[in-house]
Amino acid sequence: MRIVVASKPTSAGRAGAVGERVAARLAALGHDVRHIAAADYRGQLEQSRFAMTTADALVVVGGDGMVHLGVNIVGGTSKRLVIVPAGSGNDFAASLGIRIGEQAMDGLEAALAASPERFDLVRIEHPDGVELAAGVVSVGFDADVTVRSNRFTRVPRALRYRAAIAATLLRPRHRTFRMRFDGGEERSWRTLIAAIANNGTFGGGVPIAPSASLHDGRLTAVLADEVSYPRFLLTLAKVLRGRHEADRRLHVRDCESVEIASDDPVTVCADGEMVGRLPVRCTAMPGALQVLRAP
Repeated sequence: MRIVVASKPTSAGRAGAVGERVAARLAALGHDVRHIAAADYRGQLEQSRFAMTTADALVVVGGDGMVHLGVNIVGGTSKRLVIVPAGSGNDFAASLGIRIGEQAMDGLEAALAASPERFDLVRIEHPDGVELAAGVVSVGFDADVTVRSNRFTRVPRALRYRAAIAATLLRPRHRTFRMRFDGGEERSWRTLIAAIANNGTFGGGVPIAPSASLHDGRLTAVLADEVSYPRFLLTLAKVLRGRHEADRRLHVRDCESVEIASDDPVTVCADGEMVGRLPVRCTAMPGALQVLRAP
């Protein structure tokens, strides 16, 4: 089998070293392997996408950011994705039961021999193009946290997202969004929390949408009413524990598509990566991702 292994360079952390081991193990199993570890995300995306034109499967080594890269290469195609978790946030891998990188490496031979399983994705149309996502698209407080966590390069990786939450809490920003679900009537929503989930967790295990499913062909929108700062802290505490869906100030809605706009400049994040700016249209892509994993 012709396989591309994509990982961050060794200088970026342990994912690069794990990538080298994964590539060596696959080669030892008799596969035709090309290992790509570019210096930046754009270079990694372009080189991996080009290599996949003649390959059968893509193995991504890292966290949700590398899964994001992978789905933007093989999503909606007949190519298969294999995930070896080695990042600070491995939410999508964990949702598939792939929690330990060493176990994923030990199961590579079985994964490549398994039948592919299909999972939903999110199609994100924004002013600068189209991108796919595996997990959660965020535009509110959670997006602000993602932007800040990407800047916290001196904070230990396992603590980065929680540290960004604490820092963002010092100056949370309500924003007014114009939203339209499934082509229906537009309504305004002033909120701190606005997330569109395909997967139930993000940020290294934060259960933003416990009821979300990767198999139902639908997205789960999580929106909070405008609240006072003390009330927001209580709401956020519930979100972090996954106990917020019963809160009357939080609204959970399943949909196939959602359009989001704002008069404010707003960064859109997905899978822990900054992907664009508002306005966006998010649409469910049922079964668009084929994943290989060990039984």
